[in-house]
Amino acid sequence: MVELKEIELSRIRPNRLNPRLGINIEKLNELADSIKQVGLLEPLIIRPIDNEYEVVVGERRYRASQQAGLKTVPAIIRNFTDEQVIELNLIENIQREDLNAVEKGNCCKQLLTKYPEKYPSKEVIGKKIGVSSGTVNNWLKLTKAPVEIQKMITPPEKVGVPRELGKLDYSTALTITQLIEEPTRQIEVAKEIASKPVHGRKARRVIAKAAKEPEKPIEEIMEEIIEEPCELTFTAANKEPILKGLQTQITRTTPPDLEIKAGKIAYATVLEPHFADLRVISVERKRLKYFTEKDAKAEGNYTLKEFRDSWREKHGEWNENQLVYIIRFEKI
Repeated sequence: MVELKEIELSRIRPNRLNPRLGINIEKLNELADSIKQVGLLEPLIIRPIDNEYEVVVGERRYRASQQAGLKTVPAIIRNFTDEQVIELNLIENIQREDLNAVEKGNCCKQLLTKYPEKYPSKEVIGKKIGVSSGTVNNWLKLTKAPVEIQKMITPPEKVGVPRELGKLDYSTALTITQLIEEPTRQIEVAKEIASKPVHGRKARRVIAKAAKEPEKPIEEIMEEIIEEPCELTFTAANKEPILKGLQTQITRTTPPDLEIKAGKIAYATVLEPHFADLRVISVERKRLKYFTEKDAKAEGNYTLKEFRDSWREKHGEWNENQLVYIIRFEKI
């Protein structure tokens, strides 16, 4: 049964199963100001608990309504099990790209441990929410990272938008935990990278060097890497198509270095001194399902079918809803 009613805010309590580690205070204040002006336009979804109610979807709106001083709020009342609440929060927030990787990992961990019959594996969870099992596995890995690193990780960034100083992107945090075994060194490296405008490849270079030279001060390593030129790294199979002008774009699942932008000159490398100079034309983000024959041809003179087959070899599956980064360039 589904009901839409005005409910006293004092009778609603927060979602005890909410996967968030924290809420952005600045955005919460903005929402509270908006609610003061026009009221709560989108109802909360709540469930009855012990003669009261618990938020199922709309935690941020609930908190902002409290801050705005509302006495009642519009709410949809439905009966949900704990399993359904966890699943709804996970799916809703992944679709909004609103949670960071640790928070998503905590959701997945709950599904695996509390409801093993419905969610017996990472593959089942990945299929349910539209990501690869490898992505789910990486989220789970980060739930084992030191708490100091977990708190630094931000949700996915928009192309061209620099991360906040003091924070880490998901990919960098994962690389730190994979390459560096000692937790104290992990935290040391994470704090140094987070405090500097170092991203992508350069961040990975800092981590690799810190892992190989554990006694070397991280500040010295950072200074050395910052001076290195910007690069775009390819596989050996890309080298000939690029030099012949047949390949004019590369598609990746992770954000490119912020130094990679339209008009920028980058070294094209295959883990060796650069073999070509490229002028970046554009950086675009879109879902794989919107890939065209033109895109496939720009990736190295593929047909769309050939590109999909190549993608599966590299990434394990072709998930048409996956967001990817396309870097378009020309050889100069």
